[in-house]
Amino acid sequence: MTFDLTRFLEKAGTVAGISGAVLLSLNVTYSSYGYVLFLVSSAMLAGHAGRIKARWLLTLQACFLLTNMNGIYHWILLPAMGGQ
Repeated sequence: MTFDLTRFLEKAGTVAGISGAVLLSLNVTYSSYGYVLFLVSSAMLAGHAGRIKARWLLTLQACFLLTNMNGIYHWILLPAMGGQ
């Protein structure tokens, strides 16, 4: 049995995305870290899309990557720096 990077990226990205969605939906103290899991998911699924040459899926994941970084900035980094 050989390691299939494409399948790994697909599966791990899916698990990270589902975990991020659940964490965010719980609305608990650490819910904002769901954005970190979303970021991991987007990066992995972008890698998967690139490997299978799915351009529109890659475009979608690139947009998600940017919105997840925005979420991390506003919900994790900015409060940690004393901002709003």
